[in-house]
Amino acid sequence: MAAKDAGVRPASGSPRVAVVGGGFAGLAAAHRLATAGIPVALFERSAHLGGLAMAFPLGETEIEKYYHHWFTSDRNILQLIAEVGLADRVRWISPVMGIFCGGQVYRFTSPTDLLQFRPFSFAAKVRFGVVTLFLQRYPRREAFEQITASRWLRRYAGREVYDVVWGPLLRAKFGRYAESISMAWVWSKMRLRGTSRTHGGNRESLGYADGGFGLVARRLAERIAVHGGRVHASEPVSRISPIAADEGGNRFEVETARRCERFAAVVSTVAPPVLARLAPELPAEYRARCQGFEHSAILCTMLLLRRQLSPIYWMNISDAEIPFGGLIEHTNFVAPERYGGRRILYVSHYVYADEPIYRLDSGALLERYRPGLRRVQPEFDDDWIERQMQFRDDYAQPIVDVGYHRRILPLAGPLPGLVVATMSQIYPEDRGTNYAVRIGEQAAQVLLGDALAPVPGS
Repeated sequence: MAAKDAGVRPASGSPRVAVVGGGFAGLAAAHRLATAGIPVALFERSAHLGGLAMAFPLGETEIEKYYHHWFTSDRNILQLIAEVGLADRVRWISPVMGIFCGGQVYRFTSPTDLLQFRPFSFAAKVRFGVVTLFLQRYPRREAFEQITASRWLRRYAGREVYDVVWGPLLRAKFGRYAESISMAWVWSKMRLRGTSRTHGGNRESLGYADGGFGLVARRLAERIAVHGGRVHASEPVSRISPIAADEGGNRFEVETARRCERFAAVVSTVAPPVLARLAPELPAEYRARCQGFEHSAILCTMLLLRRQLSPIYWMNISDAEIPFGGLIEHTNFVAPERYGGRRILYVSHYVYADEPIYRLDSGALLERYRPGLRRVQPEFDDDWIERQMQFRDDYAQPIVDVGYHRRILPLAGPLPGLVVATMSQIYPEDRGTNYAVRIGEQAAQVLLGDALAPVPGS
């Protein structure tokens, strides 16, 4: 257990590193640096660690602000969980997936479900199955780099499949940029789904920690502290400034409302446009590249319900009259007994920060969502709702359009000692805690060279 770990104390005179952002990328980077003996300070704007996977108290337990799970292929985070002594807390579950289409909820989990999916003709079922198998098994993303998903899928999966499944999914995720998204992004998602099947391939196996994602984030923070690092929650960074190297090898000043400290290196895990604002003295060309990354925002409504909405864990919405893109009923994945018998439903709605709906209050949002909820479950009534909460993040999903791979920022920033590790760099994979851990550990490895290696006996 972390509390019994004596740790590796930083060597006297070792260069200090600041990690900006306390999501899983920042936690993984800080953890790897601290366990290597590097003095590290992590800064997070929120009170809770974990980024988009952060959890908050709910009665005697806690729940993530946004829906999350792991795939069996998520090796980076599963290895890290084992390293910090939590492997025995991971549970593997095969929940029911579904889709709402044509006024009806359909299971969409297995080949049998596909055969029973009435919105598809027989020909569409065959094309969907063949294209799915092809994408899951085809090994090279380069074949999909220069074509949009909309064009490729219309051509090979067919107009019927595109209009019923792929088109609504792309519009739900990317809105006004749906027609521009690279097919490489879809290929990567299908490859991932194909590697997370149960034995026999009929069900998808998804993971969740007994104790939630917050447990994992706290354990990483404990390990960072045990190894001499510092974690500053509720302390947003207001400025990152390059300075002339001093006698201690420091090349940056990191400023918050509480302190201004010098560091030899900085790992930035915030979205590139945020880095451009925090570090106005970076080279103008690099800042322009950072500002050029567009993101959709997530508007996520959590409803604590007194009744189950449906038996589906993850329900995609294929209905142009419904404003939200998905319903994730968390308590069809994790037992409601964990939450005092409450049913927890996430209403997923990707928008853009400049859209008026993004700023609506909870009452106005429920007015928008109520007709859609009743289309999915005609018996739904406001009396079902025990509590309603809204969560927002401006930089939830990078817009992965054609040519995106040529614009990705390298890990090494434009100044010595600056390393950039964000969800915009994990292409072609979709953002998630596994890839956050992967890029965070890669960022730490960039710094663990001669320049930052502690000197034995110093």
